[in-house]
Amino acid sequence: MTRGNVSLTAFLWSVIAFLVIYPLSVLVIESFKIAGSTGWGLANYLGFFKDTYYLKTFWNTLVLSTLVLLTTTLFGVPLAYILARYRHRGKTVFTALILLPIVLPAFAGVFAFIIFFGKFGTLNLILMESGLIKAPINFIYGTHGLVFIQSLHLLPFIVLSLSAGFTNIDPAFEEAAEVEGASGFWRFITVTLPLCTPSYLAGAVIVFLWPFTDWLTPLILGKVDFLPSVAYINIAYHFTDMHRKYMGIVAVVVSSVVCIVLFVLARRWVERKKYTGLSKGTTSEGRVIEPGPVIKYGSYLYMLAISFVVLLIPIVLGLSAFSRRWVFEPFPTYWTLDNFRAIFFESPLLIKNSFLFSGIALVFGVVFGLMAAYVIVRTRIWGTNALDFVITLMLAFPGMAVGVSYMLAFWKDIPLATHWIIMPLALFARRLPYFLRMAHSSYLQLDISLEEASEVSGVGKFKTFFYISLPLLIKGVLVGVVMFFIMAFQEISTAIFLYRGGWETLPIGIYLNWHRGMEFGIAAAMAFLMIVITFILLLIISRIGGGIMKAAWGPGPGGKR
Repeated sequence: MTRGNVSLTAFLWSVIAFLVIYPLSVLVIESFKIAGSTGWGLANYLGFFKDTYYLKTFWNTLVLSTLVLLTTTLFGVPLAYILARYRHRGKTVFTALILLPIVLPAFAGVFAFIIFFGKFGTLNLILMESGLIKAPINFIYGTHGLVFIQSLHLLPFIVLSLSAGFTNIDPAFEEAAEVEGASGFWRFITVTLPLCTPSYLAGAVIVFLWPFTDWLTPLILGKVDFLPSVAYINIAYHFTDMHRKYMGIVAVVVSSVVCIVLFVLARRWVERKKYTGLSKGTTSEGRVIEPGPVIKYGSYLYMLAISFVVLLIPIVLGLSAFSRRWVFEPFPTYWTLDNFRAIFFESPLLIKNSFLFSGIALVFGVVFGLMAAYVIVRTRIWGTNALDFVITLMLAFPGMAVGVSYMLAFWKDIPLATHWIIMPLALFARRLPYFLRMAHSSYLQLDISLEEASEVSGVGKFKTFFYISLPLLIKGVLVGVVMFFIMAFQEISTAIFLYRGGWETLPIGIYLNWHRGMEFGIAAAMAFLMIVITFILLLIISRIGGGIMKAAWGPGPGGKR
């Protein structure tokens, strides 16, 4: 334990205390203020839990979380198995397509599916024009549509986690089961799947918590009776009704507490469930199975079906982006570039702000994340496990809670919220775990003896990092850079509470165009532009990521390994 490492750890803790712990503490304290008075107490919470409407929203959110988890599990388990175990052509493209929803704004998918599956959308119009139906079918509006959209958005979490689990299983376990007569589906159920339980839970907890954080998707579909949607409406639209404002703040705190408790319980359960075998181990690719013709082509069809649903988002938004009118007709008939002209020439600030804020946040994230990964993996200083846990916890923390807490904490006493720097700072705090997980897993794969040999030769830690560690970490660092930038680029839940005139980003521009009832073509063009940028970056991740992403999203995120 060197003095430099202690100082570095203290610096990292001071940053996290200022940008995470302090504002969230202000949010909790604010929730105890009694509306219309200067007093404090539990009145807000008592009123919240006595109000049948708020209890209903809580129950609705819990049911939605369960349905989304069941749906993603049902479709994600076979998909992860196919990607992890079978060799097939186009694996990189399929992986990029299947992972695309995780890095796209969920509301972009909502807009696309409303156009395609809406009551007078493309699918219904085609069915009615062909005479198959007489009245439109409600494909999308309602709980079923909400489950479908959120499940598609969260499917990559299950796929990534289970792919890591399937790859890391020692082939000897499954081979032993097959020798004993357990093959095929029975071997998968009794051996393979139980061994992947910790990996599955690592992704499942994030999937389950998402409905407690997503306020915009239900709002667009007209389903507002969910906890995050009610919280947003109460905070954003009730400036004079202070009681409803504080009910909104309480709803944010309740959602955050649910997320924290479930995240902690899941993490502890995963850490207790460790499967270790004394055998020959596995390769980085894991066990590879050569399927028969039926399973092989069936797997292709399954991946193509999911890829088609995913591709509907950019296709539909692309058609909308290049059309001026698309109303009551299956496909647009009038094409134009006016929507893109409006973005590039009338509101280029949206693009500039998106790149500027995300870029600055990325610089903060890379510098901080590399230092944090170093002290967490390479040192045994007291508090590093807690530091890792607090940072990783932001994965499960509602973006709305971060936005509201920054609005409360950095407005008066510390007036950062009056300056544009609050935007990249909020993005940095919100998306830091995405870089840290990649850097953390890269450090774990780097043999410490290489760094020790350099230091024994008289090279200082600083030069050792730049000449030895960084070149060997570069693959994971690049994946983390791209992942962090993508997630910061599409962030809206936090930014919507902090932006001021002139600070708008592309996601905020999309939301404002929809919210104000302006022409959807411009919003579609913004979303399509984001998709193109994101997909290019995602292809880079799929090409260079390899085992880095699987290791980062495997079981037990945040723990010292």
